[in-house]
Amino acid sequence: MSEALINKKNRENISKKILNIFRKKGFNFADLDIVIDTDLLTQRSGEAFKKYALNFKDKSGKEISLRPDLTIATAIQYIQDKKKGIKKISYFGSAFRLDKKGDLKVFDQIGCEIINSKSSPEFLILSTVLLVFKKIKKTKIILNDLALFQNLISSLDLPKRWKLRLIRHSSRIDYFDELLRRLDTNYDPDSEQIKIDYDRMVKLKKMDLKQIIGGRTAEDIIERFEKKNKDTRNNFKRKQSVKIIKDFLKLKSPLNDSISKIKMFAKKNNLQIKDLNKSLVKLNNINKKFGSKYIITFDAQFGRETQYYTGIAFSIFKQKKELARGGEYNNLIKTLGGKQTSAFGAAINLNQYI
Repeated sequence: MSEALINKKNRENISKKILNIFRKKGFNFADLDIVIDTDLLTQRSGEAFKKYALNFKDKSGKEISLRPDLTIATAIQYIQDKKKGIKKISYFGSAFRLDKKGDLKVFDQIGCEIINSKSSPEFLILSTVLLVFKKIKKTKIILNDLALFQNLISSLDLPKRWKLRLIRHSSRIDYFDELLRRLDTNYDPDSEQIKIDYDRMVKLKKMDLKQIIGGRTAEDIIERFEKKNKDTRNNFKRKQSVKIIKDFLKLKSPLNDSISKIKMFAKKNNLQIKDLNKSLVKLNNINKKFGSKYIITFDAQFGRETQYYTGIAFSIFKQKKELARGGEYNNLIKTLGGKQTSAFGAAINLNQYI
């Protein structure tokens, strides 16, 4: 038997065992669509999802994409099912994604998602996925709360448009760093760029104000542009704000130590962070439940590159090999055309696990 066939057989056997663990925890298997309507990705979220999806046209000329992520496919299926109440879903299949060089990467995912749950779904997802790795010694967990970072930005002494911009682009690491450089140097576009923006606004005002452009309505874009013109950047502590953001992103320590360090950070910088205690309680509860069995590290940088994470995000490692990743994505279903719905899930990378 060839090595490829042996690997395939091993993958099938392992996937059956994992899905059985998920089933015992109440997760029902879903056969997810392998293709996604490209318009659904671009109209609702701009180019954020499309840029790493493999796109092509069907026989009718309609553009479709191979699923770049099974969490996105799960969210779309949830919207299409139009069912209410809590839904616990498991899945197994391949995802297809382009890297920064444009090369196609195919990886096998097996995961579980809980949608529309209000009772600490992070505990169920973490404990379920960790059951899969219970025989692996010295399992490590890296963890972050993206909501904490966004609320920290909202608490800074910055114009509202800058807060929204930093939050909106926090997952685009290189561009986010460029925004910090602009903020730190008080850089503004030149007069020619401003004229181009004005000309665009004139065209937008003649359009249907409800039309979706890059995930926002024309009306919303116009409103933000007009607010931008009214904002002044001369009278706020931009350099101090940039330093606070950079210092916060350097926070990395054992989870049990991070709670006191975050408190001290907020006090030192005189920050009134919305829902700070809520975030700290959540981190503390995770530490109480899992901290005695696993090495858990809080890392303020972790999970930022996954655009749809909105709260707790985690990754499970064996030495330097990432076995699984998951997190909270409370805005994704709305972004893809559904209603605002809480959701939390995780996926195991079988290519790394086997």
